[in-house]
Amino acid sequence: MSREWYLIDDNGVHPLSPDREPEDFWEQFHHDGDEAPWPAFNQLIVDASPTQTVEALGRTAPEMGLELNEVTEQPERWQGSLVIARAGALVAVGEPGVGLDERVMALPWSEVLVEHLCCDGAFFGYDPGAGTLHLTRFVEGSVEFAWCDSLVPGPSYAMIFDGDGGATDEDPRQFALRKLGMPETSPLLDRYQFVTQQLQQLGVDEICPGLEELSVAAVMDVRRVDGQCLES
Repeated sequence: MSREWYLIDDNGVHPLSPDREPEDFWEQFHHDGDEAPWPAFNQLIVDASPTQTVEALGRTAPEMGLELNEVTEQPERWQGSLVIARAGALVAVGEPGVGLDERVMALPWSEVLVEHLCCDGAFFGYDPGAGTLHLTRFVEGSVEFAWCDSLVPGPSYAMIFDGDGGATDEDPRQFALRKLGMPETSPLLDRYQFVTQQLQQLGVDEICPGLEELSVAAVMDVRRVDGQCLES
């Protein structure tokens, strides 16, 4: 006896190919969020040159109460430092080996830095403690949207900004589904696919949480203005 399989969703009833079992169809979706493809990290991507990025870091560090010292030629001092790496035509800024709570390249500095560069970019990352994914997209130096989604009680929002300084807030999963071209009522959301898709639109070919596969352009030792080193 032959079997016919159908997918029923908000858009109606759709026949599935007879040589494709239902479980094969559902395997393309990873909506439980339990199998994270990334370790704990955050990272800033900017559409600027390494030189422009380093200069902007130097200009904005005092606003964050920080001072920078270049240690590019001293690999023994790279641990706990700010790494500026080439990511194709883009630049990635991260802090490999530094705990999330100790990182200086957080959203406030990212916003100031991208504004100074007046470029497109993204600040994104993953915190396995709460299963939290976050992504902030910048367009020409301004925040386009800030998105965050947690698996347990924690920060979850989607803030969409307009050019006049106003913002709207909506459910982060409905926002991500819409960006993925899926019905906002769908229970099938691959959060990692959403983040990856947005970064691909920016020009990121591959996400490298630890920057290992990227070419280092510069490394900066970061200290507070009182001289305290921030190395972990």
